[in-house]
Amino acid sequence: VNISPSKKGPLQHHNLLVCHVTDFYPGSIQVRWFLNGQEETAGVVSTNLIRNGDWTFQILVMLEMMPQQGD
Repeated sequence: VNISPSKKGPLQHHNLLVCHVTDFYPGSIQVRWFLNGQEETAGVVSTNLIRNGDWTFQILVMLEMMPQQGD
């Protein structure tokens, strides 16, 4: 699992966090975003499950959010 911002920017500006989950099997997986203990559902976009061709899978799940001090 790799989580990174799509770009570095100042606080209180929209940012896109990208979670890239790779090389898992079987293909049933649930990726969820949490912020300060609360599940984030607004602003979440996901690719479909991607087959790697070697029986493993990958998926990208992105969260658009506006970071605040302390997040």
